[in-house]
Amino acid sequence: MPNTIDILSVIEEQKLYNITSLAKKLEIPLEQLKKILTNLKRHNLLEYNIKTGKITLPAWLINIDKKIENVKPATGAIILPTNEEVRIQDVAIGNFTKKDLELKIRIKAKLKEIAICDSS
Repeated sequence: MPNTIDILSVIEEQKLYNITSLAKKLEIPLEQLKKILTNLKRHNLLEYNIKTGKITLPAWLINIDKKIENVKPATGAIILPTNEEVRIQDVAIGNFTKKDLELKIRIKAKLKEIAICDSS
């Protein structure tokens, strides 16, 4: 089941503005999605017209990415030893090479970057 961020991201990225298209894209039963959207509307995370099925994101949410992009992105580095694995959120990254690797990570609003470097 997709979470709130997944739902809002699909609406923004796919430009899906009606509940039927969104239900198909997310593979959620229509009635269940109606309940989810009604709840998100109650928390001002989207605008949802129950009668027409039209969905839009509120202006404050659309503009938040612009504000975040102006802030210095979070960065970090991880040394990933040979034959080991690290988990970052819901992504497992394994090193099955003969060398230790360095993962350089930069997180922005829309772009998450991981650069893999030789640590020697």
